[in-house]
Amino acid sequence: MSTTELSAETRARILGTAWRLVRDRGAGAVTVKEVAAAAGVSRQLIYFHYQNRAGLLLAMARHQDRSSGFQREVAATRALDPVPGFETLLRAWCGYMAEILPVARALEAAYITGDEGGDAWRDRMTELREAFRLALERIAAEGRLAPAWTGETAADWAWARVQPGSWAALVGMRGWDPREYTERTVGSLLAELVTAPAGQLPIPARFGHPRFFLVFRGLGVSGAGAPGHTA
Repeated sequence: MSTTELSAETRARILGTAWRLVRDRGAGAVTVKEVAAAAGVSRQLIYFHYQNRAGLLLAMARHQDRSSGFQREVAATRALDPVPGFETLLRAWCGYMAEILPVARALEAAYITGDEGGDAWRDRMTELREAFRLALERIAAEGRLAPAWTGETAADWAWARVQPGSWAALVGMRGWDPREYTERTVGSLLAELVTAPAGQLPIPARFGHPRFFLVFRGLGVSGAGAPGHTA
């Protein structure tokens, strides 16, 4: 292997090192020189493969989504029926936010201030929004998208509602249990954006109740607080 080739192991070490440094210190404080030293490679190698610090941070964020399994989880939701697929996607993202929050907020801050890490934030948020759009277009094709919404506007709404800043405010600052955050977020978005199948009772707006655990079975819902449920 030449001095400019990069094995999968070395690539993972570089990108994992960058992730840890950004998590601990913020995107703006991390340099290519520091990443190279901590990963045990030369700066020249990093520049050769990632061009600059912005390219390194972008590759770092994409690598995290792959190596964590989140990317596979997103792909798997498309094999489900449309409404359960959307619910599963929301739950996967809510769970993933707890894992990535420090780096996500650091990249968001870089985006706001115009730092190089902002490209990574824009890239990952664009891909997340596209995942929501695909899920909601499938719901629309099934005739289950609520009136006055399109796949595009519903995707915008869902994407905006699950920004990491929301998780940080409610769980981090206000002390919400992460499970309650997930149940209320998922329940309220389903109630707003999805209609019940023909002949079924409407999806209740009270899904946000902390005792409610949504379970889709294709043609309806069940759970604490749902019609017909007994404790």
